[in-house]
This record gives sequence, C-alpha cells and structure tokens, in this order.
Amino acid sequence: MNYKDLLYRIGAVREKANLSARELSLRLGMSYQYMAKVESGKININLKKLLQILEICNCSIEEFLCIDYGTNKELISLIEDLPSDTKQKLIDFLKTIKK
Repeated sequence: MNYKDLLYRIGAVREKANLSARELSLRLGMSYQYMAKVESGKININLKKLLQILEICNCSIEEFLCIDYGTNKELISLIEDLPSDTKQKLIDFLKTIKK
C-alpha cells in the first residue's frame, strides 16, 4: 500500500462513518481543517492519529488494511447461516471453479 492508498482509505473510512472531514478533525481535537489537509496529502499523519481516526470511525485495523475485508466479512456472514450440508456443497463448488 502506498501513501496515496492510505489517504484514500482514511477518507473512505471517514465517509463510511458518516463524518465530515471537519467533524472528524474536531473529534480528534485538531483544527477544523486538519482532516482535509491529511486527506489531500498536505500534511503527514502519524500512527497515533491514524489509530485515533479508526477508533472514532469504529473501524478495525484489519478492515482498514485489508482491501477485500468488507466483501469477505459479508461472505462469511452469509456462509455462517447456511446448513452444514450446504456449506460442504459450496466448498466443493468453489474448489471446482478455483482450478
């Protein structure tokens, strides 16, 4: 992941939490322009601030770092509710299309 990807993900996490850049900045105890500057790459963000952002936005570090986390989480949720025999059929099917 490059720095541009990191900035994109920060913006995506903020938007998913339905927070404006200004609101998130204020919740962080920073000036109202802080997040806009971070997301545009005008100022660098440190790990401590990144972790605070993730906490405020209720986003795990796994979700933030994993490109397909949201999709995988949805798949797992759907699969968990299936009966055991259906799970096995799905496993068998996936093995055939993976080849």
